[in-house]
Amino acid sequence: MVTCNRTGLLDLRSQVYCRRSCPLQGVDVLIYWRHVLAMTQAAVSMLGLSARALLQDAQERLVFRAHVQLRQDVLAYRPAPPDLAYPRQLLTMENIAQSIQEQSLKRSDSRNSMISDVSATSQEVANINVEAQRRPQVSPADLHGMWYPTVRRTLAALSRLYRCLEKRVFQGLAQEAISLCVQSVDSAAKQISANQTCIDGQLFEIKHLLILREQIAPFQVDFIVKEMTLDFSNMKNAAYGLMQKPRQIFSLNSTNALLEFLLEGTPMVREHLLDSRKEVDRQLKGSCERFIKDSTEILVGPMIAFIEKANSFQPLEHLKHQPWASPEQIAAAVTEAQRRIRTNLAPLQRSMQLYLTNKETEFILFRPIRNNVVGYFVQVGQLLTNAGYTDEDCLIVACPTPEQVSVFISSASLISHSEPVLPYGQKRKTSTVQKPSIPSVQEKEEKQSEQSSVSTV
Repeated sequence: MVTCNRTGLLDLRSQVYCRRSCPLQGVDVLIYWRHVLAMTQAAVSMLGLSARALLQDAQERLVFRAHVQLRQDVLAYRPAPPDLAYPRQLLTMENIAQSIQEQSLKRSDSRNSMISDVSATSQEVANINVEAQRRPQVSPADLHGMWYPTVRRTLAALSRLYRCLEKRVFQGLAQEAISLCVQSVDSAAKQISANQTCIDGQLFEIKHLLILREQIAPFQVDFIVKEMTLDFSNMKNAAYGLMQKPRQIFSLNSTNALLEFLLEGTPMVREHLLDSRKEVDRQLKGSCERFIKDSTEILVGPMIAFIEKANSFQPLEHLKHQPWASPEQIAAAVTEAQRRIRTNLAPLQRSMQLYLTNKETEFILFRPIRNNVVGYFVQVGQLLTNAGYTDEDCLIVACPTPEQVSVFISSASLISHSEPVLPYGQKRKTSTVQKPSIPSVQEKEEKQSEQSSVSTV
């Protein structure tokens, strides 16, 4: 038999002796340990099944709680007044960032002034560093994570759940989370448009949709969910055909109306793919188009109204005889458009700079606005030619050429302004100085009489 020592280990000498005396006993030992290992493997497999069941249960609970939390914190979120305080919030952060930059520049200047013997190369490097500090790199609000609360909560939830859930489960949850976030941002943009201007609301939406699209890019998943829907359009047509054939309902041939209704009126199952990335891009495209349209109307609104009214007038040869299409009226519209460009172009660019804080994005968004403005001036010139206006009428209108419009836009842009420009819709606070009140002669006499009466008493 196999004996064990005090520590519970097998005595190798006993095993060797047993195998020499009776070879079958070694086989019994192997069979015994095989049964032990089989039982251990079964226990481990049962433990694995239990752990997998617990994991699935925890995952289901996590997904359920995530759904509830997203609907409470994102879809049902009621913003506080500071959450919608745009562009004041961005202006405050910009002022703080500028003050920090000024302090750092003062420190660097004082440090450089203490060094007397500096080579030309090191001085050039110092100048480059100072210029780099003066250039704003990122938005102060983005640097401190001061995004709209629903955007911040959505991205935080997705980053936490990304490594905790299976890929298939995470895709469905992420698609719903992004869809709810887009709805929340759109609702906040409408409130900002109602409180401030439509430009502020549209730029707010563009800003946060760009943030959302940029932040979900690193996730190595497809934000696509397949949905199944029933199409009952065939049932409607089949029911209409059944009502048109009342005599063939009980016929016993192939033209039975009830049989045709059952065969042709079966609802069809259709598949729909919901892609969150495409939804964000679609919403972003719509916001940009609305911003471009509204900005163009702000700059050349009177000319747009005249062009639309003139294009709907027929025949075009009689246009110049209309009172609203006289050369003086057209000249007034052109002059008003130039005044609006001179007044509103720089504030619009300042708003874009404040919200977007990206030169490339600002250029991409401003280019169609510029092209639209130039295009409307070109349309006015073509309309004058096609409607048969004389050269004297064209001189009265004084519509500029495309090259002149481009130069005029460049001169009215934000770069050409040396003084700080406020965003669109913001007005400078005028400080009221109270003038010292000058007492009248009657007040002086009354005061002197009071003093004399007091002295006599």
